[in-house]
Amino acid sequence: MPRTLTVLLLALLGAVGLGGCSSVDEPEASAVAQRFLALAQSDTQAACALLAPQTVQHLQDDGGSCPKGLQAAQPPRGGTVRSVTVAINSAQVVMGDQAVFLARYDHGWRVTAAGCKRESSDDAIPYSCTLEGS
Repeated sequence: MPRTLTVLLLALLGAVGLGGCSSVDEPEASAVAQRFLALAQSDTQAACALLAPQTVQHLQDDGGSCPKGLQAAQPPRGGTVRSVTVAINSAQVVMGDQAVFLARYDHGWRVTAAGCKRESSDDAIPYSCTLEGS
């Protein structure tokens, strides 16, 4: 069942705005999002390695293990990358009709939420995601 992505993440992305973008980081964030969605369909163990720690924990709480939780969450397949926005240590990759959110860690970009869709055209209304950390 889809969950609502917290307003905090949206506020963070909105607060830094486009002024905090780093075009250098966009290709890496985009590549991680694309790879995660591809692996989520074929190799859930490898896909779990691309998730943020809190997202892994959430999947373990829901399914007993990250791969089982990821199978149950069933994030949609990726699509053509339409946009990438990087704001300091957060990123949003819009692919097809979904958004993937990422956070930067010491070991690189990790997916925090996937399968995210807008429920409203009002930016104050958070995304609904098939996969997210708590």
